[in-house]
Amino acid sequence: MSNTENSALIALSELKNLEANRVADIESQRKAKEESERRAREEAERRAREEAERIAKAEADRLAKLAAEKEARDREERLRLQEADLRARAEQEARLKEEQMRLDAQVKLAEKKAKPVWLYAVLGVLVLGLGVGVWQFIDYTNKQEEQDRLEKVAQAKKDAEQKAAMEALMAELKGLKDEQNRLETEKQALDAKLNNVTDAAEKQRLLAEKAALDAQIAENANKQTKKRGQTGKPSGDGDTKPEKSKGGVVVKKNVDDPLDGL
Repeated sequence: MSNTENSALIALSELKNLEANRVADIESQRKAKEESERRAREEAERRAREEAERIAKAEADRLAKLAAEKEARDREERLRLQEADLRARAEQEARLKEEQMRLDAQVKLAEKKAKPVWLYAVLGVLVLGLGVGVWQFIDYTNKQEEQDRLEKVAQAKKDAEQKAAMEALMAELKGLKDEQNRLETEKQALDAKLNNVTDAAEKQRLLAEKAALDAQIAENANKQTKKRGQTGKPSGDGDTKPEKSKGGVVVKKNVDDPLDGL
């Protein structure tokens, strides 16, 4: 074998090595790019998941705080009404006792003179009035307790409905996330096919399929953004109506807003 042939073989071997190195570099760059894109997608998904969890936790904390504040206000209002009722009852009993003592004194004085019958009638009317007042107070207290119980039942029902709506919203958001992961996986598989396809028609078909996937991914991401925004929206249209007075004060309630009065 001549030196020229040896040189040609050596040159050919070097060209093959260079081509192999170039192909290996391209493959390494492609894998590095895919790994970088995968890490970027995972980071975006992690941030979206953490944001959704943060929003849900903040909403739960807000509702719990509002419920605790409302319970404290209701307790203070009940105590105030009870104190006012007790004071009114004590004052009424004191006035009745004072009036009865005055009448007793007048009766005793009148007995010395003529013992008129009308004084006994007045005393009977006062005793009857005292009984009626006590009965009215007991009836008012019972009605107030029943009203408080009905309000608690209605509030508990509203709280349960709000909780169910929040759970349904979070479940729907999770479904959208799962769908997003599936679409991203399909897109990654398409990218891998595009890197290896050589047929122009097949490549155009894959590009069209990828464009459709990108549209679905964008639409899914938009839906997730809207659903996450709904976790902080109060329901209701703000209509109000007057509530029965408590201790002479008229309280207006929002009949549609579940957070009204909290």
